Amino acid sequence: MATPVLSPEWMKSYAELWNETEATREGLKKLSMVIEYRLAEDEGRAGQIEVVEGEVVRAGAPADGVKPEYVLTAKADTWKRLGAGEIPAAKAMVTRKVKFRGPMSVALAHLPSLEAAMRMFGQIDTDWSA
Repeated sequence: MATPVLSPEWMKSYAELWNETEATREGLKKLSMVIEYRLAEDEGRAGQIEVVEGEVVRAGAPADGVKPEYVLTAKADTWKRLGAGEIPAAKAMVTRKVKFRGPMSVALAHLPSLEAAMRMFGQIDTDWSA
């Protein structure tokens, strides 16, 4: 059964994929951060992961009092297209299809890992309705 995009259950599946994917886990092993993903149609629909040395240690709804270092906001269709590999992550950010808040230089320095993280959106059985 499809899971609503960015729901707590969806975020747990995303975290499992992240930790099983070498490009994200190993590619970001020198970084610790909180990343929040939001749905542009409903910014109250958001999910958060906490990454410590490349591994997700917490995933689900945004935690009270936890300020993310990165916030990425996009329409459901954009998240779906990123997951399908139809749009490169860098292009989506430059064209503002994904609104990005956080240190851009760090994101660009880890672009292969960012691309892998976006492609994972397409690996989860997802209900994309906003």
